[in-house]
Parts: sequence; C-alpha cells; structure tokens
Amino acid sequence: MTGWITDVMRLGWGALYWNTRKTWHVVRGRRHRCPCQVESDSGRARETGCEAVVHLRSPARFRTVCPLLERRGDGAWVCSVDAGRVRPFWGRAVLLLGGSFLAVYLLATLLAFGLLRGIGYKVAYGQMLRPDRWSEFRVVQSKFYLERASEARAAARPAEALLALSNAFELNPGDYATGLLLAQLYQAGQPVLSDGVFARLYREHPERREQTAQAWYRALLSRGDFAAVLPVARNRLLQPEGGRVSSAWTQAFLFAVRRTGDVAALERLAAAPELQEPVRRLLRLEQTLPALSASARVEALSSALAGETDAFAAVHLLRRLLEENRLQLVWNKLAATGGPISDREKTRLRLDVLAKAGNNADRARLFRQLLTLPTQPALVELLVAHLVLHPDPALLRALGEKLAADPLPAGEESYPLLLAWFAACGAVGDEALATQAAERLASVTARDSRAVTYARRALLESGRGFRVETVLPLLQPLPLEVIYALYERYPAPPSG
Repeated sequence: MTGWITDVMRLGWGALYWNTRKTWHVVRGRRHRCPCQVESDSGRARETGCEAVVHLRSPARFRTVCPLLERRGDGAWVCSVDAGRVRPFWGRAVLLLGGSFLAVYLLATLLAFGLLRGIGYKVAYGQMLRPDRWSEFRVVQSKFYLERASEARAAARPAEALLALSNAFELNPGDYATGLLLAQLYQAGQPVLSDGVFARLYREHPERREQTAQAWYRALLSRGDFAAVLPVARNRLLQPEGGRVSSAWTQAFLFAVRRTGDVAALERLAAAPELQEPVRRLLRLEQTLPALSASARVEALSSALAGETDAFAAVHLLRRLLEENRLQLVWNKLAATGGPISDREKTRLRLDVLAKAGNNADRARLFRQLLTLPTQPALVELLVAHLVLHPDPALLRALGEKLAADPLPAGEESYPLLLAWFAACGAVGDEALATQAAERLASVTARDSRAVTYARRALLESGRGFRVETVLPLLQPLPLEVIYALYERYPAPPSG
C-alpha cells in the first residue's frame, strides 16, 4: 500500500517534470541527449533504459505518463523509440493530474459533507461540491445556530439562546428577522447591545426602516430612554415612509420632549425645512405654550383646535386643554358634530373628562354601556388604558367579569391585551385580580413566569420613587396606548 501511494505521488510529479524536460528538449532541436533516457545507453529503440522509472516500485505505472515505455523479454524497461523520436505527452499529463485532483477533491468534499452533517449542519452536498456555493455555508451555519437558539429558548436557557442567536446574526447579517429578534431580546438586560443591533438594522436595511424604527422605539420606550427616542422619532418625521408622516411619530416625539424637557430638540425639528407643515404647526404651538399665562394658553389651544383637520392634532389639543382643567370646554368640543376625531377617541376623552371631574356616576354609566358591546381588542385596550390612568376597583372588576363571560380569543395573539389587563390590575392595586391575570398569562404562553411575578409585586407595592420603566421591559409587547397611560400614571420621581 505504501509503495502504491509513493508511486502515485511520483507519477503526479513526474507527469509535470518529464513532460517539461522533453518539451524543452524538442524546442532546442534535440541537440543534446534525451533527458529521460539513460545517458550510458545507445539511444536506440529498445536498447535504451528509462531514467523516469528508476525509483518506481512498479515501472509499468509510468506508462500512464509515457506510452513509449515498454518491457523487453528479459524484463528490462526500455524506451520503444529512438532518442530523436522521444516527445512529451501533455494530454496524458493533464488527464492524470486532472483525474487525480478530481478524485482527491471528491473524496475531500465527501468527508467534509459527512463531518458537517454529523455535527448537525443541514448542508447539501452540492454546496460542498461547487466552490461558487461555498459562501452559502455561512447561511447554513446561521441556521444551525438559529436551531440551537430555539432549543435553548424552549428549555428556558436565555443566556445560551442569546449567544446562539448572536452567532447566527453575525454569520448572516442579511437575515433581518434574526437581527430584529436579537435586538428585542437584548433590550431587557443589555440595552447597549440592543441599540447597536437596531442601529445596524436601520442602516443596512433601508427598505425596512419604518419597521425597525417602530420596534426600536418600543424598546426605548419600555426602558424609559427618552433621550434616545428623540433622534429616532425625528428621523421618521423628516423621512416618512411613503411621504406621509405617521401621527404615531409625532406623538412619540412630543411625549419624549415632555419627559426629557429637551426644548432645544423641539426647536431644531420645528426649524427643519423638510418637516411637513401640519407637524411644524403643532410643534410651533408647543414651543410657545410654556411662556404663556394660563388664560393665554387656553386661548391659543382653542384657536388652534378651531381650524384643525388632523385627527391626532385635534386629540392632542383636547388633551392639552384637559391639562388646563377646561373640562367643560373639552366636553362641548366633543359634543359638537363632525370634526376629524373618531368615535373611539371621543369615547375615551369623555371617560377621562368624567374621571377628572370626579363625576363617578356618569363615568360608571358610560363605562358599563361600553361593556355591553362585544369584546373587541380595541375596546379592551381603550378601557384598560383608562383604568390605568384613572384607577377604579369597581370598574376594574366589571371589566374582569366581562372578560370572563366574553373572553378574548385564545392564543398568542391575545397576549398583549392580557398583559394590558394584568398591568391595569396591578395599577389599580387589586391583588386578587392581578394574580388571576398572571395565571391567565401563564396558561396561554410559555414565557418566563418569574418576570410576571416580579412585575405583579412591583406594581402592587409601587410607592414613592417607583419607576415604571423597571417593569415595562418585562411586560412586552404592551399596546402603546397602555404604555403611555402607565407613564402618566407613574410620573418620574423628582431627581435628588
């Protein structure tokens, strides 16, 4: 076996070496001795030995390189032509070397394929065989780590899942879905890494910037990083998807400005020439309000509201009037026919006006009228957001009875609203209902119940200095309306 391997290696080298020397001999006009014949022999056919087979264990194998070699009757290996007729055989050399290379290549790819499949990589043999498909191996590796991440998440091993998911994304950064999931999972414990992945997705996937920005905003909002919200919202207001500004980004920017007090950011955005005029008009109004007296603020808000045709702007202005305690004025505006505000927003504003006025009887009557309607996600979100901002144990229990008699659809899609219901129970301070809500959450999903347990205790025991952003990352995905209500319910404690 060793001799065969040695001969094969010498033949491979000899195919190049002897053909090169013979070619040079022919090019030089055969003026010197033939390079492959024994120098001491005559140079005549069948009388001259072959230098190339001296070290071969089986000289017959050299005939694959040079067919001029033959064996005499006495057993000696000699050249079958005179020295002047010796020539190279490059065709045989190419076939020998090409065939050897192909055999080795096929064997190597088969071994690599078997090894990788044994490890668990779902690679196809064609991906190993064709060099132009070798780049696909990073995608195969990425899928391998994605499977490991899925298994780790199912087994409640979050650290292992994050590591596998990070490896998957680094191997295949073009996989947007993996990057988005990684950024969302990072946000609770490693916000800096989360922001880094979000920024990379935003930069490298321009066609999905709106989706990335929405997910990024939710992450920033849930942990209360309003300073970081400002540039994200500003960018979407200046570069709106489809050329039309979403009212959600206007709300996000204004909410972040109020939480940070960064009036300069408001002024810079309002001065941006590419900002659309309806948004600029609202921002300019927000700039002027702090310097006005109470009566002047009401006058400015009322004047702006009179000609407002945008639904979000109209609701925003009414809420600002609520802050000025002009309850009757807001109520009268809601009673007026027409206008851009939807019936849903009018209903929530009416509930808020009644709660702020302390008119509990009319508020309860309107609330219970809404409970006679079929259970719909939009209705539940509205009522929960109202109860978070204006807690009422009796109305909370009435809503709980409604959800028990006419429950939300079963399954993962109802999870955000169940989380919202849970948050309302905690905000109102009803421990029994909060416990029931936590059990309901556990029954529809396999998420970490420890996070819900911690959030329940934190909400029920919230007191002076409580920061809602300490529990919001554990309660995702909550509806935005409920998140805003929670921030208003639990304003940031004074610094120092």
